[in-house]
Formats: sequence, structure tokens, C-alpha cells
Amino acid sequence: MSFSKIIDYYSYVIALTILFIIIALAFGPLAPIDEPTHFPNYDLQIPVGLSFSGFILLMFFIVFTVLFWGSKNMMINSLIDASALSFSIINYLNFYLVYTIWKPEMIILPFFFYIKYGAAPPELVLDFGQITLVVFFYRLYRRLKSS
Repeated sequence: MSFSKIIDYYSYVIALTILFIIIALAFGPLAPIDEPTHFPNYDLQIPVGLSFSGFILLMFFIVFTVLFWGSKNMMINSLIDASALSFSIINYLNFYLVYTIWKPEMIILPFFFYIKYGAAPPELVLDFGQITLVVFFYRLYRRLKSS
């Protein structure tokens, strides 16, 4: 595959990424929320909706990857890459929003986030965003290596 075809391919991936993000954010207000949505200092609907949008994008990524991993079709491969990229963008936007609202101590580790809220015990959270980025960059590396 020539370098110009790779640039064309990743142009499609970026366009699909933007489309996936818009579609997923449109589903954000449909997030099931158990708590009252308004507290004195912040509104929980926004972070919960963003988490729900990220969950939808993660499910897209998992389904596309499992079903279509070895495909030679450019459009199907661009769906896999776009879903990985869109999920990681929404995932890190969600972590940023959590940080700005609640101000926890957050440390990025390989494949994990260390999060500590005040006096609560610390949590080690698996970061699916890093996993999807590893898959995305692995696919990019293979595509560049074959050209």
C-alpha cells in the first residue's frame, strides 16, 4: 500500500471518528442515572452521559474487532480504527471531566489509572483507552510496515 493510500485511509478514519463521537454523544442524555441529577455543586448528568457515550463506543470497538479483525475490506478496517480512536478520545475526555469536577489524585500507569478520592481507599482502574490505543497503533504499524 502506498503512502498516499495510507493518508487517504486515515482521512476516512478521522472522518468516521468524528461521526462516531457525534452519534455517541447524542446517546449521552439517554444514560440511566439512579442518583438525583442535581447536587449543590455539580450536575451528574454530564459525566454519566459522557461515560455512557464511552461505553457505547467501547461496545462498537469490541464488536467490530471481534467480528471483522482479519478483513481485507478498507471500510470495515476503517470502522475498527475509527471506533478505537473515538473511544479513546471520549475515554480521556471523561477522565478529564472527572478530574475537573471531583479533583481526585490521578496517576496514569501502564494500562491503569490510580485514583484516590480524599479519605476513600485508592482504586486501580483498568484503562480501556490505553488498550484501544495499543490496538490502533499496532494496526497503524502493520499498515505502514506493509507499504
